[in-house]
Amino acid sequence: MSFFLTSCVETIIGGSLTTAYLASREKGITSTARDAKIASVMGSKFIANGLKNPGNSVDITVNEGRVLLTGIVRDPQKARKAIDIAWEVKSVKEVIDEIQIAQDPKLRPKDFPKSLVDYGLTLKIESRLLLSKNIEAKNYKITTVGRTVYLLGIAQDQVEINEVLQKISHVIGVERVVNHVILRDDSRRG
Repeated sequence: MSFFLTSCVETIIGGSLTTAYLASREKGITSTARDAKIASVMGSKFIANGLKNPGNSVDITVNEGRVLLTGIVRDPQKARKAIDIAWEVKSVKEVIDEIQIAQDPKLRPKDFPKSLVDYGLTLKIESRLLLSKNIEAKNYKITTVGRTVYLLGIAQDQVEINEVLQKISHVIGVERVVNHVILRDDSRRG
């Protein structure tokens, strides 16, 4: 019996902490739920259209209805299809196309370790931002493709954006940083 009570208390505390975390972000709970729905609908359509497989992998990052598409496809028509699908989804305000077209039309075994490097870079960057006292790390989403780091989110001010960009650019292995962050008073947030 105490196990069930403990689990219930942990669930309540965990749920409360998650709610508090979401409420403290620059975007609120409603916007977070809307973004999750956008990503879910888009993800299902991407799978159905062959945009989520080892050969064509388009990643979806959503922040306040702004959709960032990253990843690698082997056919330019697949990239175009991803953009078209993104615009069809309800509540999408902006689609940012950062999809890369692979030079080699075939998936090679050497492509898999590259993905692990990208994943490691993303984790390293997220850790550095989280440990920075002047950066609201919870307001940023980071995606890395081919050692290029894509940044989406909301900054408190230009000083914060500059600090974020500086920290990312000093991570060993990062070749390029693409910034799609907006300021909290940006008109696109309305």
